[in-house]
Amino acid sequence: MSMTIKKATWPIAKDLAFDINNKANAAIEKYGRENVINAALGTLADDSGKIIALDSVYDRLSQMDRSIIASYAPIEGEDGFREAVLDSLFENHRPKAFMTAISTPGGTGAIRSGVFTYADEGDPVLSHDYYWGPYKKICDEFGRDFITYNFFTDDYKFDIEAYKAAMAKALENKDRLVSIINSPGNNPTGYSLSDDEWDEVIKACQDLAIAGKKITLIVDVAYIEYAGSGKQKEFFEKFTGLDPNFFVIVAYSMSKSHTAYGLRSGAAIGISSKKEIIDEFENSLAHSARCNWSNGVHAPQLILKDLENDKDGYKKELENLRLMLEKRAEIFVREAKAKKLAMIPYFGGFFTFIPTDKAFEIAENLEKENIFTIPQAKGIRVAICATNEKDIIKLVDRLSYFMANL
Repeated sequence: MSMTIKKATWPIAKDLAFDINNKANAAIEKYGRENVINAALGTLADDSGKIIALDSVYDRLSQMDRSIIASYAPIEGEDGFREAVLDSLFENHRPKAFMTAISTPGGTGAIRSGVFTYADEGDPVLSHDYYWGPYKKICDEFGRDFITYNFFTDDYKFDIEAYKAAMAKALENKDRLVSIINSPGNNPTGYSLSDDEWDEVIKACQDLAIAGKKITLIVDVAYIEYAGSGKQKEFFEKFTGLDPNFFVIVAYSMSKSHTAYGLRSGAAIGISSKKEIIDEFENSLAHSARCNWSNGVHAPQLILKDLENDKDGYKKELENLRLMLEKRAEIFVREAKAKKLAMIPYFGGFFTFIPTDKAFEIAENLEKENIFTIPQAKGIRVAICATNEKDIIKLVDRLSYFMANL
């Protein structure tokens, strides 16, 4: 017997990443942190395993008047916050287009609203086949047709031919589609599309838009601040002069960039060559916000607004984190190469990825040694963001052992 409606009835299943993280925490409690490697969840941790919280962010929160923290934010977000999002995200690489930012609870809220607003029931939503699990869950929730295509060629380049073929097939009997691309610093692989690959993606979308199809591209940039230094944002300039039928939404999150995972603040940024399309976007997403979460969390909006007026401390802290992550990645890549352990090329972000069809078996054996990773259908995701340099060396060694002996 069920009381829930059919569309809201799902198999009972735990979230894999959080379930494994809970196992890791239980092992830490039992055996001590120094005897456990927790490379499961995507949160930045220091070398002792403690989650990092930036002083520049949390000092402002601790000094904020409680009445302001407790107050409602505007439905679409504080005006100063919305402009700060554009400044923080694009820096010197704004596209020449009409744009606006609407507050959402993290990047997830932006993706949710993009899928709901720009794909109807039964419409296709495309994603590369290495993807963050909630993409599919959001589509299932709303009755959208989630379709994946081959992300990589044999030499680990973006498979543009697979992308174009998937779009063509999806649009055979449809007039619109939504495409989600998670780059730079893809979760789970650490891959970033090159400038040339972005050119090909944009041309493919433009050609379909010019032919009369309505194409919405959602660019999930949750890990952008950890995917290079200085050049990783240049591709934004390519979203200039788009056909009116080609609309871009950038899903912005403060979770990773500001170590504000639990504060749930982000934005959906609409980019179009037509002002009326941006006006429509603003009205529609504000309506969705009111119906779902009412408004965003006020405090992080005010913090971001303040940080844009006083960037130096934050930028210094962020650069230190980026360098820490870069060093961990260098060690992982070096050790994997020494062990002849195949991995997907890493360009940035919180994760590295080992392709294997034995992922769940390997992960189970690693857990017996108190090493916790995330197994997936195509391989094993390793959260280097939470793993210190010494533990990375051990982790790669044990990964290599089980890859060779199972």
